[in-house]
Amino acid sequence: MSRQVRPDDLPRSPFYLLPAMAKPENPALARIGNAELIRQHFGYWPSFHDAEITKVIFEANPGYWPSATFSLNISTKKTHTLADAGSETNTSCTLELLFTDIQELEFADFSHQNVLYDLVIEESASNIKCTFDSSAGLDAVIVAREVRVLSLTSLAQ
Repeated sequence: MSRQVRPDDLPRSPFYLLPAMAKPENPALARIGNAELIRQHFGYWPSFHDAEITKVIFEANPGYWPSATFSLNISTKKTHTLADAGSETNTSCTLELLFTDIQELEFADFSHQNVLYDLVIEESASNIKCTFDSSAGLDAVIVAREVRVLSLTSLAQ
């Protein structure tokens, strides 16, 4: 026999109120230029689980270190609190991330579909290390001096 859950039955931990895709704030995120565009759009920093990498552009630059731009399609819905009757907002978007002064790069298995399991961002000495952990297609690790959000375009209708 099923039992109806009441608001008083829910855990009182503040983490219960976080969206399902949210993660605790990572100090390396403070080094990403224009990161506030992502936080403003989603209301938190997402995990990028099930985001799809649709395009990667590599560029040779004057000097020694190259750059790369990754385009990701992110399809998510933001579930609101019980007070909002469990309503959802479509937060789907296209995101472009620019990695400049790439120090190290591993890039394998780019395919017709490149779905992320997770995007791990961490500090690596004076650089930022981004690991694109795939559930299908592309696996990549980039160590760059700078990461910047170039654009975020909402796909919500």
